[in-house]
Amino acid sequence: MHGGKIQHYRIGVYNYLFGFLKKHNYVLTVVSEGKEPGIREQVEFPLIVLRFSFSSLMRLSSTQKPWVYIFFINHSEKYFFSFLLYLRLTGNKVITWTHGINLQNRSSLISRLAHNLEHSLCNRIILYSEQLKNHLSATHIKKAFVANNTLNLLSFKPELVQHSETLAKYGITTNKNIIYCGRIARRKKIEDLLAAFDLISKEDIGLILVGPDEDKTVGYQIKKNPRIFYLGPLYGNEALEILAASDVTCIPGAIGLGIVNAMYCGLPVVTEKVDHGPEIMYFKNGINGLMVEKGDIVSLAEKLKYLLENDDVRIEMGKKAREEILTKGHIENLCLGFLECLNSLRPDKEIKTATIKT
Repeated sequence: MHGGKIQHYRIGVYNYLFGFLKKHNYVLTVVSEGKEPGIREQVEFPLIVLRFSFSSLMRLSSTQKPWVYIFFINHSEKYFFSFLLYLRLTGNKVITWTHGINLQNRSSLISRLAHNLEHSLCNRIILYSEQLKNHLSATHIKKAFVANNTLNLLSFKPELVQHSETLAKYGITTNKNIIYCGRIARRKKIEDLLAAFDLISKEDIGLILVGPDEDKTVGYQIKKNPRIFYLGPLYGNEALEILAASDVTCIPGAIGLGIVNAMYCGLPVVTEKVDHGPEIMYFKNGINGLMVEKGDIVSLAEKLKYLLENDDVRIEMGKKAREEILTKGHIENLCLGFLECLNSLRPDKEIKTATIKT
């Protein structure tokens, strides 16, 4: 049960997960409020579109009668706890797929209590990364499973991208390029990246910004510096192509799934030491990227310049970045986490199903 509309990047994940689970005699049906507009990727899984409310979900449960419910829903939704409680009182099995904590407001007592109630009511918990177990109470850890949060990128071949042609397509004239690809929002600390880029004066180094400008932060900077190229939102292969044609990615704050796209395309990552999302598990300082202290603009600029001016170091880090996603960040690891969790609810199945790639 996917609360709200399905994001473009989740379509590929659900497609792969559906096919994977089908091989193990599970049928995944996704219930959501539709898809985000502009999605081109074909849906290969059964999809039920429904306006979520307590009454509509209760009616659905009486007609569909699934073996288990998997919740991918924010528990702040008004219907969440009432429907969860209804399912548990009527003997249904429920799994929640969650961070286990509000990563943007970790100190909130109310949020922690709500998460704890959610975990108590659910039969199982699927987490985005192993580290998130640290936020669970001891009584809930035993029913928690890990499905490394990632993307289904297997059909894209970054080595086939023609760099010069791709850059020319967007009017990018600089030889070496830093790229940020994702939602442009304050929690991503884009202002730090823009400030660091101001300190990089070499004319052959450009900054590419890709993504919706949620906080309207880039307009003035683009006009001020002709080496900044804002491409707007790009998704799917278009986003991957411009990443593969770039040289290094910089995500100063709140790393999320954007790191998976960038590292899969062979880009080292430069970031700051802040509270990141669970996807920071793929980052290895000094191996596939570099980290600076929070708000250290000078060091951020220096690290970016260092990678752009030292091709051997940058290329080697890029190779390590891609290896990390092809192993630990492989989509099959996410699927194996789901399968292990599902099998744990069946007495006729062994809990251990396979060795997850690392």
